[in-house]
Amino acid sequence: MSTNRYAGKGKRFAGRIYRLRVIGLGIGFFCVASVFYLLHASPWLWALLVFHGFVWPHLAYRAALAWQVPYQGERCNLMVDSMFGGLWVVAMRFNLLPCVLILAMLSMDNIAAGGMRLFLRGLVAHLAGFAIGAATLGVTFEMQSQMPTLIACMPFLVLYPLALGWATYRMSQKLALHARESERLSRTDGLTGLWNRRHWEDLLAVEFERCRTDGAPCCLLLLDLDHFKRVNDTEGHAAGDAALRSFAHFLQMTLRPGDIVGRYGGEEFAVILPGLKLVDAHPMVELLLLDLRMRTGNPDRALRCTASAGLTCYRPDMTDFTAWMMETDRCLYAAKAKGRDCVVMAGERGTFMSKPGAQESMARADSRLSL
Repeated sequence: MSTNRYAGKGKRFAGRIYRLRVIGLGIGFFCVASVFYLLHASPWLWALLVFHGFVWPHLAYRAALAWQVPYQGERCNLMVDSMFGGLWVVAMRFNLLPCVLILAMLSMDNIAAGGMRLFLRGLVAHLAGFAIGAATLGVTFEMQSQMPTLIACMPFLVLYPLALGWATYRMSQKLALHARESERLSRTDGLTGLWNRRHWEDLLAVEFERCRTDGAPCCLLLLDLDHFKRVNDTEGHAAGDAALRSFAHFLQMTLRPGDIVGRYGGEEFAVILPGLKLVDAHPMVELLLLDLRMRTGNPDRALRCTASAGLTCYRPDMTDFTAWMMETDRCLYAAKAKGRDCVVMAGERGTFMSKPGAQESMARADSRLSL
């Protein structure tokens, strides 16, 4: 694995483990200390216990951040914790309750941080701690836990699982948020923020079935920017991207809130117009093209192109939504063949009809709106 690629990864992970380590080792100190007090442990063991309980968490955090990949550094720190755990088991002479608690909590940390693989590595580190303890202290068994030890273990038994559960809950919330954001990004076009083609077609399929089931009217609109290649060739792709974003914003501001707009590909956009019949949708599209034509006349605007449009309505004889799309696509190419900057629509029986010019359509639309 290339370390340069993952440089800096894991700082948040190290921060989460740091907080858990401060709580866990701070509370665990009293578990081990209660046994040491009854066993009259040597001063160097007390000093090592104080270091591990209250100094090591801060050193471990700084050491992890000093690694090129903090995530890897923190995994090494967890192995040091596991080794200390094995040492404390021998130092406490295998006192049953605190030994089980410490080994269980350290194993939980390893599983949470790295799954079964890190758990097995932690077992090896426990054994290394056992070996160090056996070599320096010898092996003695006093497994029965006395009342002071039972009382000292209660906070560790209660508080640390709560802290671990809270940290896990917060992590799951963040993962859920990231999952929702990833899902949203997978459905939207990165340049314009509109629905991408795949998700828009899914929405069209749903709308098609709704029309078939309920008999509700619905129109489908395809738009293609005229001479868009000229913008890219003469002004650069940055200007072309700006034009696409501006056109997407123009559609969102001009169309109704319930209309479903998507970027179908390149400079082609698609719109589902629920609840509209062809006679209502056509003047609305004519007004949209006229508005666009007036805006593109200003060289200071990012909108640089007029648009050609194909418009169709749902008919019961359509086999599926792809047939609906194909018919609308044919209308769009008929509009481009007529000279662009116009709308061609399919009539009630599927015959192509080209509507009048912009001025006449504008007059009809104004008279319709005035009514």
